[in-house]
Amino acid sequence: ATATDNVEAIKEKTSALATASMKIGDAMDANQPGAEDAAGAKPGSKPGDKSGENVVDADFEEVKDDKKKSG
Repeated sequence: ATATDNVEAIKEKTSALATASMKIGDAMDANQPGAEDAAGAKPGSKPGDKSGENVVDADFEEVKDDKKKSG
């Protein structure tokens, strides 16, 4: 297709190549144990779904060195 000047044929072939590449990538990702996407979510999970995560929300207080010595 690149040897010709037919722009439509090149676009069609490029689109078919991109589609096939995405299918290959999806198949590879699905076969990985514990596969996660770029956002860190497992395939098929909803964005913001925190099920299965061990998340702790905590407050902290910075302790200065002079408080450590006196206490």
